[in-house]
Amino acid sequence: MDLNLRRARAADLDAVMALERAAFPPGVVEERAVFERRLKVFSQGFLLAEAAGAPVGYLCAEVWTSWDAITDFDARRFRLGHDAARWLDRRGNTLYIASMAVAPNYRGAGAGRALFRWAVARLLREFPRVRRVVLVVNEHWAAARALYAGEGFTEAGYLPAFFRPAGGRAGDGLVLKKETGRVATPA
Repeated sequence: MDLNLRRARAADLDAVMALERAAFPPGVVEERAVFERRLKVFSQGFLLAEAAGAPVGYLCAEVWTSWDAITDFDARRFRLGHDAARWLDRRGNTLYIASMAVAPNYRGAGAGRALFRWAVARLLREFPRVRRVVLVVNEHWAAARALYAGEGFTEAGYLPAFFRPAGGRAGDGLVLKKETGRVATPA
């Protein structure tokens, strides 16, 4: 699969919203204003995948000062619609994958894995102090869970009934993490 991977721009937001609505049910879909804010606050973490010039996926990430499953498990950090600026710290040691979506007709063909690997590798290069990557996945999303397990992520906690699709079955949010193996760098 030939994907072009690049940083998203404001002109991409209509396509991002179409991907978001195609990937997630109402009640889980983020609002356009959330994506606008992410792009404004931390454009480095907003990445887009294209095939034949058309957007087929995106990944949004944030860098946090720190995060620990035992001492710093504040569920507000993960809330849908949270303000990306609240915990953002470009010199932080935790990369949080806030959202990722792939067009339905590209799922199962490796586009999600390619986007995820490329985006995480790029962000780790750009932010060398990052020592862990954290994300939340719905307990019912088997394909996404398999992707993350295949990339070495393990369960660090859960958020009860975190995902509440309109008219659908609620699902716990599984908080997954992966240590990068990097040694902490001095401030």
